[in-house]
Amino acid sequence: MFDADGNETGDRAHAVRGEVVELDDDGNVVRRYPDLTWQIDERALEGDAGETATRPEAREDEER
Repeated sequence: MFDADGNETGDRAHAVRGEVVELDDDGNVVRRYPDLTWQIDERALEGDAGETATRPEAREDEER
């Protein structure tokens, strides 16, 4: 998992993207699973912490 600055993090609350990898006994990445990567929708970060978690409305530049 990675935070907004691109640093690895173990804290799910600060993670904005993640990928699933397989490690060898030495901790080296030996396989990546690109179908399992994820990234948050940046629109979900807009607003303050007290807002209700709802799906944001589409922006004008996006098709509805």
